[in-house]
Amino acid sequence: MKKELKEKFPSWINETDIKYDLILCDDVDTAISCSLLETITGGNWKINYFYDFKNFYRHEKTENKTIGVDTAFLKSRCFDNHISKRTKNDEHNPYCANLNLIHNISCQNYTSKYSMSTLMLIMSLYDVPLPKTTGGKEILLAIDTSFKGFYISKFQHIHINWLEELGYTELIDILKQRNMKYFYNLIEQYNLQKKREINKDSCLQSNIKFDAIQPFFDCEIGLPTERFKLIKKCQRVNHETYIQLPERERIISLAYTRSNFVSYTYH
Repeated sequence: MKKELKEKFPSWINETDIKYDLILCDDVDTAISCSLLETITGGNWKINYFYDFKNFYRHEKTENKTIGVDTAFLKSRCFDNHISKRTKNDEHNPYCANLNLIHNISCQNYTSKYSMSTLMLIMSLYDVPLPKTTGGKEILLAIDTSFKGFYISKFQHIHINWLEELGYTELIDILKQRNMKYFYNLIEQYNLQKKREINKDSCLQSNIKFDAIQPFFDCEIGLPTERFKLIKKCQRVNHETYIQLPERERIISLAYTRSNFVSYTYH
């Protein structure tokens, strides 16, 4: 990512020498993103929390501040790729590292949104090169359906613009050689659409085939083996935007998943 763009992000993204607790969420995007951040920071940033968008779980109590990974927290540090503003003038989280916030994208210009993964955002921010193999690049595009916008004609130029901004234009050739069905088959093959949850032993479990995709990545990926304890229960709600939201102070995370539909967690 170009220096002038990177400088628009919150300054905490450069604090890789400070210990932070990462908050892992429930999909493959956040899982590999957390693994990469642990590698980038030499272990200074480590997974200590799990957030399933309903409840918070913690491995151990620390004095470290937190960083959410692939979640649109409204008040605290996070990496995110969602839309969290209904209008361009809405209040936003200044601690959120999100290209949609950098470019002031809201429901009013929803179709211009950054439509690729949080993983690709993090890779670009920290100048991580693309996987060496074609297969690795394909897996990267399959995560969080980062390929989809390219195959929708009216959005293709927007998708290409985002790839240019990330500095990953070499992915365009791969997208030209494949089609949407090819990538959905990859998602099915590796169970990339599967979620993770806490099992009866208080450990994380998932049907994502981490072992099968590990060879495509330089950092070690997978699920943490530690036990996690429930520390906070919350409420998860999804509805159309004409329905009034709770007070902002009560909302923990919020994402507009369509221009007229919102999903959020609140106290």
